[in-house]
Amino acid sequence: MWNRNGQPLAQPFKGHQGSVNSVVISTDGNTILSGGSDGTVRMWNRNGQPLAQPFKGHQGSVTSVAISTDKKTILSGGSDGTVRIWNGNDQPEGELLKGYQGLILSVATSTDGETILSGGDDGTVRVWNRNGKPVVELFKGHLGSVKSVAINTMKNIILSGSSDGTVRMWNRNGQPLAEPFRGHQGMVNSVAISTDGQTIVSGGYDGIVMWNIRLESWLQVACERLRYHPVFKNPESYDEKEAEKTCKPYL
Repeated sequence: MWNRNGQPLAQPFKGHQGSVNSVVISTDGNTILSGGSDGTVRMWNRNGQPLAQPFKGHQGSVTSVAISTDKKTILSGGSDGTVRIWNGNDQPEGELLKGYQGLILSVATSTDGETILSGGDDGTVRVWNRNGKPVVELFKGHLGSVKSVAINTMKNIILSGSSDGTVRMWNRNGQPLAEPFRGHQGMVNSVAISTDGQTIVSGGYDGIVMWNIRLESWLQVACERLRYHPVFKNPESYDEKEAEKTCKPYL
């Protein structure tokens, strides 16, 4: 664990019997989770002291971990194709989340812990409730593995990044909110979204890309492209008049 200046804040956290595949820190900064190739999830304080016994249950590597804001919902996804929900005492909660035909590569949770996301080898994003029940149909669109998922609870925005090199933005019903974001020259390994829902960051082998998704910026681009459309010269229907009214401030 490091401060913003790159100085260590504690001794290395030791306990996993193999590689550490995923780490996450709670919103208050006091609880740290790690998932490893030894099939365990471990929970630590800021000094690297274990807060509970290792969480055991996966039949393979733990590939991703997540924690809700209130720390009452802890998630882990594994190479065994399952997502597990835990409480803070290393005990499983709810049903085992099953359905994937391959690895789970990423898990995420809403701030209140009521909505659970997972992305996997089969190229889909899945949304579950705390009881392990699917909430909506599978999110389909990626042409490769879903390597990372994220959620902004306030804006109801779900993100996914894939080995197909794109970032996709969805609503909670699995409807795309925009065209796929293309900017990476290879696979996208990680995605994140700001609290205000205005900025997306994605990381891949080629580096980091930051996207501005402010509605005003999108409208500026869209309206500029439609500047010479016949509709704006002589709007007749209600929809045409509304479109002209919307774009007028940007032209």
